[in-house]
Amino acid sequence: MGKPTRLASFFSLPFGKKQQQEEEDERTVDLTTKKVKAKAKKKPPKPWTKKDRLIILALLLTTSLPAAFLALSARAFRLPNMPHFDFPSLSKTFEFSSPDTTIKFDPSPAIASFKSLIKPLSGVYGFYVVRLTSTDSYGYLENSDFQAASLIKLPVMIAAFRQAESGNLNLEEEYSLKSGDKIAGAGSLYSKPEGTIVTYEELLRLMGKLSDNTAFGIIRSTLGDDTINQVVTELGLSSTSLEENSTSPKDTAVIFERLYNSNYLTKDHSEKMLEYLTDTAYESWLTPGVPNDIRIAHKYGREVHVVNDAGIVFADNPYVIVILTKGIVESEADAIFPELSRIIYEFEISNQ
Repeated sequence: MGKPTRLASFFSLPFGKKQQQEEEDERTVDLTTKKVKAKAKKKPPKPWTKKDRLIILALLLTTSLPAAFLALSARAFRLPNMPHFDFPSLSKTFEFSSPDTTIKFDPSPAIASFKSLIKPLSGVYGFYVVRLTSTDSYGYLENSDFQAASLIKLPVMIAAFRQAESGNLNLEEEYSLKSGDKIAGAGSLYSKPEGTIVTYEELLRLMGKLSDNTAFGIIRSTLGDDTINQVVTELGLSSTSLEENSTSPKDTAVIFERLYNSNYLTKDHSEKMLEYLTDTAYESWLTPGVPNDIRIAHKYGREVHVVNDAGIVFADNPYVIVILTKGIVESEADAIFPELSRIIYEFEISNQ
């Protein structure tokens, strides 16, 4: 007879022996499996292919570039001690300014001083100065777009006075405050109870003295955006948008020129608006840069990463000064504004 098979031998074993055989077989299978796995682990890793490297590079770029872009955009694409790269609106064409041959003085020292002071700061600072007793003006980034913040209240105030002159708005008429009128932020009306009575002239005064947001909302709603935008057009404010809350240093200067010369509103209304912009609740930016006895009629505005101030300095030879910012660190702007105002004032009184 031939040798018995393993299977036949297994069935011929007693029960206890069968169990022992099963356990030995299981151990054999386990050892075999471990040996196979060990051999598999010892295989060297495959080197990265060109395709693998490209995929990893693409993943890094798609995650790091957007983060870097967002960080730079928060500072208006300008970091301390770095040049400023301005990205114009897609709806606008590039503008190239040529030298103004009518200027009879050299403003470059003032411009250089301004740029030197802002160089170590984050964000973008632009300014524009107009000498009101001549046609001279100078600035830096004066045609660039900036967020207007509360400076957008200026054309709205002018539009209200204009409507009063045409008989479409009675400034003495009373208005009853509604809860839906209230806009948080600057001003005192937000804390007033519903039913508080104010005249439209008082609303304009609050917009100037306190930059009252609730008063602004009421006047804007009363006039309508079409009426306000018509005034923006008539004033020649080509870079100013009520809806987008944007303006430029040069546009803002035009408003104060118009008020000073009373060549859009009547003299009475021009002077009244300038009075509402004098001795305001916001006297810590342009005002400290000039002597205490010199009047400044101005409008201040502030948002996240934005600090603006603009107005008329009523020196012996008065001038308009506008300083707008974007992407800045607010504490830096708060500290540097009086210095920027001071260098312009000192330049003006020494170059008249």
